[in-house]
Amino acid sequence: MLKRSAAIHMTFGAFLVALLFLGFTVAAETGDTSPPLRARQLTGMKVEDSDGQAAGTIRNLVLEMNTGNLRYVVIGYGGYLGMRTTLKLAPVQVMSAATAKSETLAINATTPQWNRAPVFKSSNLTAISERDRAAEITRNFQIPNKDSLKGKDVSLSKTGRDQAPTRPSTQLKFASDIIGTQVVSPKQEKIGEVVDLLVSFGEPRPAIAIISGGRLFHRDRKYAVPLGALGHSGSKLMLNTNLNALEQVPAFDQTAWESRGHGSPRIYQYTSPAD
Repeated sequence: MLKRSAAIHMTFGAFLVALLFLGFTVAAETGDTSPPLRARQLTGMKVEDSDGQAAGTIRNLVLEMNTGNLRYVVIGYGGYLGMRTTLKLAPVQVMSAATAKSETLAINATTPQWNRAPVFKSSNLTAISERDRAAEITRNFQIPNKDSLKGKDVSLSKTGRDQAPTRPSTQLKFASDIIGTQVVSPKQEKIGEVVDLLVSFGEPRPAIAIISGGRLFHRDRKYAVPLGALGHSGSKLMLNTNLNALEQVPAFDQTAWESRGHGSPRIYQYTSPAD
């Protein structure tokens, strides 16, 4: 009788664990409710395709500085000790962190799809910002190209001087080049430097830059700012604030993460899980 009772409790407990895991997986796939992923921790993580085959490991992330959106994940495979490694781009829409395997991410692409994906060279980063090149990458993964739908409307517009205004050029940058960049105020006051980025997979959404303000009273002050809110000041990034205003910003929480900087405020105090 005791054995039967213990077995029932074990079965029920396993059922509850399965429900909790399922709930976490569903939440992770719904977008904004998923917890943020840290760019520095993603680097080096394994990636498997939808057939369960190894696709490679994450080598970098590609972000659009105009909007702050994460656009591509750079995946490398082959080579030895980082030499002669083949790189490919995976659009953020096909990436997922909702996997059962520890330290392993998933790419929503079959092995043949991934094999057909074009090889990427780091020196060609500017080229993939072009519309045709971006469409070629997404087409391989059967992602609907929203720009192609807009193109139908453009073809019906007037010709000559009444054409629609041209879209601003897209500036892409590697996460590894953003991390470590100094951040200053409009008056060139040093605010700190970008030490990490918070991102999410699925539809492109603004990343959050984590800025370390240095040690104040033996405590490292960090701030969370939407990447798209950072302007350029030469080789530095510029945040439209001042040092006094940073003392009054609220704490970064789940609501701030879900809003991704939409609305106000746009600057938050950040406390990492390790703090």
